[in-house]
Amino acid sequence: MRRLFALALVCGLVAPANAQAPAGPQYEWQQVFKALLSTGLILDARPDGKRIAFVRIHRFPVFVKDEPLPTFPNAVHFTTAEDVVRREVLLEPGDIFDRERLAETARNLRELHIFSVVACVPVRAEKANEVGLLVVTRDLWSLRLETRFQTTDGFIDQLRVQLTERNLFGRNKRASLRFDLLPLTFSTGAIYVDPRLAGESLRLLTSADVIFTRADAAHDGVKLLFDLARPFYDLRQPWGFDLQLEYDDVVTRQVQQGKVLGYDAPETTEVEAIPRVFSDRLLIVQGTADMQRGESVIARLSLGAGYLGRTVEAHDEARLEAVDAVAGAAFARDVLPSELHWVYPVMTFSVFAARYRTYTNLSGFGLSEDVRLGPSVSFTARQSLRALGADEDTLSVQGYATWREDWAGDGLIEAAFGGRARLRYGRPSNWIDRTGLLRARGATPTLGFGRFVARADWLLNRDHLTPPLVTLGGDNGLRAYGSQAIYGFGVDRIRTNIEYRTPPFVYSFLHLGAVAFFDAGGLLPREGAAIWRHGAGLGLRMVVPQASRFAYRLDLGVPTDGSTGFAVSLSFETGQAVPLTPAEDALYEESVGGLFNQP
Repeated sequence: MRRLFALALVCGLVAPANAQAPAGPQYEWQQVFKALLSTGLILDARPDGKRIAFVRIHRFPVFVKDEPLPTFPNAVHFTTAEDVVRREVLLEPGDIFDRERLAETARNLRELHIFSVVACVPVRAEKANEVGLLVVTRDLWSLRLETRFQTTDGFIDQLRVQLTERNLFGRNKRASLRFDLLPLTFSTGAIYVDPRLAGESLRLLTSADVIFTRADAAHDGVKLLFDLARPFYDLRQPWGFDLQLEYDDVVTRQVQQGKVLGYDAPETTEVEAIPRVFSDRLLIVQGTADMQRGESVIARLSLGAGYLGRTVEAHDEARLEAVDAVAGAAFARDVLPSELHWVYPVMTFSVFAARYRTYTNLSGFGLSEDVRLGPSVSFTARQSLRALGADEDTLSVQGYATWREDWAGDGLIEAAFGGRARLRYGRPSNWIDRTGLLRARGATPTLGFGRFVARADWLLNRDHLTPPLVTLGGDNGLRAYGSQAIYGFGVDRIRTNIEYRTPPFVYSFLHLGAVAFFDAGGLLPREGAAIWRHGAGLGLRMVVPQASRFAYRLDLGVPTDGSTGFAVSLSFETGQAVPLTPAEDALYEESVGGLFNQP
């Protein structure tokens, strides 16, 4: 008992001086205390300038004896191999202690998504001018039935059930069989990810999915992906590359709450209500060579070439044979995306500040979350050329700029912009398909009663050859309403959210919390009146660290704008309703100019 008290006292004195140690989460510090007791090591409060004498890896299994859950499931789980952890450590014996490299090591280990706890701390060595490193990990349960779901008022917006081994044989390789359920279709498929192919600095990602209609289980499409890359594993790696092949052959249906929307040709007096359904085939082949330079500011340059082919046609479900030629031509003009056959060189340049902060209680409860601070800018240009075999000369550009800062302790604030456009040479309207996104979001410092978080974004659409469908509802930030409650084509969208989040209540391994929220937003068409909605409500949050670092949420919302009278909307989902971090943004497949954002 005396030894434990002394250890706690030492950790309390050292923690404020150790930027590389977990910043605050009691649950993670408990694991560090256990590792120190087990190894007999003592934290070093003054490691700067010392030479590293050793690196000790201490691995905890998923379940441990001093927690309520039984430990026998560990027998069927492969604890992550020590060499898998060690190869992510950027400091070796003989190096001079470097806080930034140690912090980067912890970030890299967390980004593997196979650990519930990661901590890297300096410990005393035998000689006064030397220091040791202790790397502490605790495994996540790797073989599990993963689910990602979103329901609003009993309507299933999305359900993904995935049988996944995230840490195959303890080697940090992921294999999954997955099932996706959408309002009108379902798909089955598989994915395999090897972040260190053959133990080398190569990443392999392959996936295949077959799509069927829910109505009659008829074949509806296929998606294939192959990606072989040497990504930037650390900030001092000078070179990399990326080779990718993507093939999609799908049927696109523009829907609202599971019902296909209809199209009415403006040139006719009849109301055709042509179902907005079309076949969409996409092939992308691209290769780039990547370069990275810098220390406190990192610059990256990618140069390469690629091919993009897209063919579209009205699907049989559109029933164009039932309408006249004028309506059919209008449908092709206003609904079908442009066909593309591009052969292009591509260039991407990005620059960002290599400055990071470890937070807690942003996307989850009580666990460390790494957020990159400071400015970040990226720009990509693709020049399709007839001389290379393309069907048109056109320039496609996209980019984004973000700035994140901490404030008043563990507060966070971000401003961001993303945009994309296409230049058609020699046409009356040169710049087309212009989309922009303005976003501001942040969190107050943690107060005794919790913290407030807020998000506001503005999606802008201009000069689209085929106006995109834009929706707002319970599935994307307006929790007092059903999914896709309001929609429009080629319209702008404004969305705002304010939440109060309690601190986590921690019982053993279980992290629980509550929220109160106010959501508001609207769609702004180029012509006609804007449509505004707002609502408020309460919710619950839960994190089980052994299963996932992200929260499960349950929200009850009530409209406050008087448009529907009194009603209660229930939404249940994995992940927070108001994302605050890039890790949460990456869960969404959609981006504007490379800036990922909730759709």
